[in-house]
Amino acid sequence: MAGCVHVCVRPRYREDESFRKIFRLDLTFFLSVNIILSAESKVTANEGKYLKLIYRKQHEEFSKVRTTLIAKTVRVQPATVTEMLQKLAEKGLLRYKRYYGVELTEEGIVEAKKLLRKHRLLETLFVNALCYEAQKACEEASKLDHYASEEFVNTICQNYEHPDTCPCNKTIFTDKECRKA
Repeated sequence: MAGCVHVCVRPRYREDESFRKIFRLDLTFFLSVNIILSAESKVTANEGKYLKLIYRKQHEEFSKVRTTLIAKTVRVQPATVTEMLQKLAEKGLLRYKRYYGVELTEEGIVEAKKLLRKHRLLETLFVNALCYEAQKACEEASKLDHYASEEFVNTICQNYEHPDTCPCNKTIFTDKECRKA
């Protein structure tokens, strides 16, 4: 196949098991086509970016999330952030009060964790199978995480024996369905 990608694989399996059996992914196909698309998410890719950011700030860095912080991080005008926060509030994913910041609802937390799980498992794949540096893997995962199906990320998770943390040392959230398989 023209343009095949040779991958650097750091095996994380017992010597007697074949890579294909453990990995179960044809990375050449994965990289030469598009990532498996998913209509499973209740949010757009842009909305997901906001949810992940808010979750990270509130639940991992324990900081108050205000419009100006989001605007600086996402590199948009505060008015654009306000518009997005209002849209996410209408969907029941967060509570937004002007001048007081935002807080994710339980549904928003669930959606953010789902997206962060996908992101962190993609990072794991990129670092372990493709020898990406952690920062580069994070950047690439950010471009793709919204589009990865649950089945796809569960396959990654199972093949890496349900890792607890990603290469950036952030928690990879568990999925009951993944553990059942």
